[in-house]
Amino acid sequence: MVDYTKILSNLRILYAEDNEKVRESISKTLKIVFKDVIIAKNGKEVLDCFQKEDVDIILIDYIMPMINGGDVAKEIRKIDSSIPIIIASGHTEKEKLMEAIDLNIIKYIEKPIKYDILQEALNKSVDKLQLLNRLHVNLGNEVKYDFIRKVILNPANEQVKLTKQEIQLMEIFIKNRTYLVSKQLIIDSLFDEYVEENTVRNLIYRMRKKISPKKIETVKDLGYIMN
Repeated sequence: MVDYTKILSNLRILYAEDNEKVRESISKTLKIVFKDVIIAKNGKEVLDCFQKEDVDIILIDYIMPMINGGDVAKEIRKIDSSIPIIIASGHTEKEKLMEAIDLNIIKYIEKPIKYDILQEALNKSVDKLQLLNRLHVNLGNEVKYDFIRKVILNPANEQVKLTKQEIQLMEIFIKNRTYLVSKQLIIDSLFDEYVEENTVRNLIYRMRKKISPKKIETVKDLGYIMN
């Protein structure tokens, strides 16, 4: 049985609503459910946040200043064809509903938003994330990283535990997959004070042992690349 509460508590949602009272009310609920809630007040802010932040689910109002929810969803779909999007609106015209279907929307919910309807949409979002393996990252050779449990899954599907710094490093590599991750970025992201390069090398060594020696390539004097 899927533990939706546990999964959602480890995810980040991008929520957009231009009405201040509605936004504050729904945000309070979302902050109980999610690890992080990124809030936007208009369509432009949604797109800006989406490009800057790592989010797992999007909940947007249809009627918003600057860019409406339908057009926002269209722009997001150009970048990400599968991230779960939920659209809320006080309008239920057939044309808007059909547009939402065309955009592969998880659910089109009426306002005022009822908690049980919202929870159903969030659960469906989790189902989609699981179906698309967006809660796991394939590292190759049947090794995966589990974003929810923050562990490595080896080919036998056994959990390989990671330290806090190893988790941070893994997620930096995943976010920058196939790109150079500089030594300085690792130091700035993982340590509160200056450390010797040897500390970084030891961390990389431990990570290689837990996934594969060949997964993390050293770029001399610059940093590392996870392939």
